[in-house]
Amino acid sequence: MTVNVSEPVELKSGLWWVGSGTPKGTLYCNPYLLIQGDSALLFDPGSVIDGEQVINQVKKLIPIESIDAIVASHQDPDLCAAIPMFEQHGFKGEICCHERSAMLIAYYGIKSDFYLVNQNQFRYQLADGSFIQFLYAPYLHFPGAIMTYLPTQRALISGDLFGAVTEQWELYANEDYPASMIPFHETYMPSHEILSPVMNQLLAYEIELICPQHGSVIKDNIKENIELLMNLTCGFFLKPLQERLVQEGGYTRLCERVLQHYYHLYGGKAVREVFAKSPFIINYSTKTIGRIELPEEQMWDAFFEQVRQKKGAPWLIAANSLAEQISRQYAIPLPKAYESVVLDAQKERDILTSKYQVLEVQKTELENNLKHIEETLARCPVTKLFNQNFYDLFIDDTLRKYQEQPYPFALFLLSIDNLADINLDFGSTEGDNTMRTTASIVAEALGELDRQFRLEGGVFAIFLPQISKIKAIEKANTLRNSVADSEKYIVPTTVSMGVFYSDEITSPQEKDIVLLKQIVTQTARFRLRLAKKRGRNSLIYDSSQTIGTKSAFSILLIDEQGIQRDIIQRNLERQKYQVTTVTNGLSARRLLDEVSFDLVISEMMIPKVSSFTLRKELLATSGKKRVPFIMMSANKNETSVKRAMGLGITHFLQKPVMMAELLGIVGYFEKISAEREG
Repeated sequence: MTVNVSEPVELKSGLWWVGSGTPKGTLYCNPYLLIQGDSALLFDPGSVIDGEQVINQVKKLIPIESIDAIVASHQDPDLCAAIPMFEQHGFKGEICCHERSAMLIAYYGIKSDFYLVNQNQFRYQLADGSFIQFLYAPYLHFPGAIMTYLPTQRALISGDLFGAVTEQWELYANEDYPASMIPFHETYMPSHEILSPVMNQLLAYEIELICPQHGSVIKDNIKENIELLMNLTCGFFLKPLQERLVQEGGYTRLCERVLQHYYHLYGGKAVREVFAKSPFIINYSTKTIGRIELPEEQMWDAFFEQVRQKKGAPWLIAANSLAEQISRQYAIPLPKAYESVVLDAQKERDILTSKYQVLEVQKTELENNLKHIEETLARCPVTKLFNQNFYDLFIDDTLRKYQEQPYPFALFLLSIDNLADINLDFGSTEGDNTMRTTASIVAEALGELDRQFRLEGGVFAIFLPQISKIKAIEKANTLRNSVADSEKYIVPTTVSMGVFYSDEITSPQEKDIVLLKQIVTQTARFRLRLAKKRGRNSLIYDSSQTIGTKSAFSILLIDEQGIQRDIIQRNLERQKYQVTTVTNGLSARRLLDEVSFDLVISEMMIPKVSSFTLRKELLATSGKKRVPFIMMSANKNETSVKRAMGLGITHFLQKPVMMAELLGIVGYFEKISAEREG
């Protein structure tokens, strides 16, 4: 079948081959373009060698700036090195790939944002509401390799899989194609054990067209070609090396080699610190592993992960050469701990710096690329705002400048009031959408994009320099009202806010940077907690607003008046807790509707509304279901205890209450609350 490959070729409705049409050698690359409704996606655009030709092919169909996303099946230069060329011609979309691929693809100098498929349910939504599906193909032939299934076209964009190396290239595969496909997979695919399950997975899909990165498009005998690779023996040298590994002591012996290396470098005391309370039981006298509470195949990764968690990058770097030597010796992957972003970025930076230091222009380009990567690492992947680590550095640097030349400023801390409920009721995806929406509203209301941060959970920070206190309070009120009035949320959403203003800093505090930083950040965070206790959509900006409040941890005590209740109240208040008392369940219900309490302590036998009914109502209320509930009674018995346990009440105290026991339980719940709210 003769096909004019000097022009784009439509393989299926909306799916185009946009290759260069001029094969260079035996390894020929195939880029593909999907145009479906108002969406356009480019798959595996190719290398810098034929990048301009591919760009011209695409321009014959659509403008480059109309491409919504470029999908990269993995990180090789023959597949995606041309992406920066598309950016230069106007591409402004996203790069869809696995996060393992993204770490390396970034080093081509790409400026576009990444859409990490493994963090987005391995699918991508088109403008018409339909989805394309990404299929994970790990180690075929890269750890982050993926394929893409197009349901409308019933086509598979297969990356390296189903590829071939041949002198006689044709766009469509003929009956002799398997003869070229088999040796390619025997060489590039690591083992039958890795290849076969992925092929078996493909049999569940309705596939009418297979579009590989290399070789030819397969449109006939689809099932037969899948089964051919599913049963293919490949990775000839892997099995003998694995057998040798077993004979020489398995992964236990490999870990012991690294363990003894650490003994030599750092001594026994440091090694004990690393493996104390770990799955690895070390015989410190023989410097061997006596026992491990993990399957054999998990030991290699688990050993280095334990080291990374305890000692970080320096210890990993110290054993890097030995780990690489062992990995090559037994044909096993390098431990996953070495795939950390920091280590990879540092290693790549060293390589690129030495490579381009001769030419000043290339050196400048490298520095720009690294700056882009570092900025990416400093941003929250959900909101694109700077993250907690960058915030800490920013505050430290900003307050040092304030010490040199004081100026008026405000620090806002805000928390999305119902984020936990949204995550619980609608899932984390909708929770992420809520945070993105909040970030956009903050930007619209304040416009301080470079001074906005997303901290832990649903907490945001905004720093406003050169602003009066009155103007800062106006902006804070405008912001919280904008959130409350917004129709962009799936459910009505509000934020609580704590504000610190610079006029609260005294001269002695200005001289001590540590004290200054504590005053600013802790005051803002404390006021945020008080705002959350006051109720949704609250703002605390002045110490006078908190007069009479002994603590941010509030307790509702439900019991009839008497000596026992007075003793409990006095002891709790002596510990600086904020205690509110009521005598019956009806009053408690009304108060709980209006105020957010951290803890409820209730007598079992209360009038008007029983304590059990009150507990049931709290469990059924989205914003109250997590409030801890302590029950007490002089009539405690097996039946009442079982009933309380059925309602999730874990602490039922016998009256008269032992105060040491009650205060210990309250202290535990206070600690949990503080950890949850940061």
